[in-house]
Amino acid sequence: MLYVEDANLAFIHIPKNAGQSVRRALGACAPLSFAAMARDLGVDEARAEQMMEEPIETLPGLGVVQPEHVPLAFLQHAFPHSFAQLRAARSFIMVRDPRDRFFSALLQRMREYGGATALRADDPAVAEEARAICRWLDGRGPFCDMPYIHFSRQVDYAEIAGERIVSALFPLERSDALTAWARATCGIELDITHDHARREPKAWASALQPGFRFVGRTLLPSALKKAIYPLWMNSAVFANAANRYGRIHLDAETEAFIADYYAPDAALYAEAQRFAEAVRPGGHAAPARKAG
Repeated sequence: MLYVEDANLAFIHIPKNAGQSVRRALGACAPLSFAAMARDLGVDEARAEQMMEEPIETLPGLGVVQPEHVPLAFLQHAFPHSFAQLRAARSFIMVRDPRDRFFSALLQRMREYGGATALRADDPAVAEEARAICRWLDGRGPFCDMPYIHFSRQVDYAEIAGERIVSALFPLERSDALTAWARATCGIELDITHDHARREPKAWASALQPGFRFVGRTLLPSALKKAIYPLWMNSAVFANAANRYGRIHLDAETEAFIADYYAPDAALYAEAQRFAEAVRPGGHAAPARKAG
């Protein structure tokens, strides 16, 4: 959770939903406060800010977690000061089409845990990883396990046991509605720039990837690789992966599981679209809270 004290505004960061873009926009408006998180973690505020993106193993019963990605039930249990702050504030989340988010999470997991830095979304390895993830998720309720946190349900960041906690929700593609709402309800001006689009090799370049990887891993100094990597990923060899997620079909069992497991997220995404439409140019909309 991120908190802007001057506006009494909290942002719940759902993994894979433009959280870094929103964080930069919030920080550009007013200082972010980590005082409540510092009390929860037993550290000073500067250290709490550093720990937001670190793996934490010291919280009883949670295993390894990342404080910036904690579903609300676990925030309530292990971060009581932060949760109290959330309940007293205006708050919002960004919501994404659940199937697109699942694909994005797959590719990030394969990069972080398998070293696949330039993998196409239709690669057979992606389909196999999807089946493995679905087996892990099968029958599982809310969780905060860091290796799988990008596959957590979005609804678990909006409510606890059916009680809506956040005040407002916006589709990922409707940052304009968020900007209008924040201006009217909090008096702040958000400038949200999305620059984390996942890239994949174009079809004609796939056959060249083994050679590129060999050169990168064996012939180039690490400092040079780091310097040219952003230029390489933004070159004509690559395209935005998200543009093709809807055209890629997994096996019928996997697709059925994704649709069923993330059905509450699909409903939440539809609600977010309606909420964004209800935000008039002045930024006013009815609160998104609902009774438990």
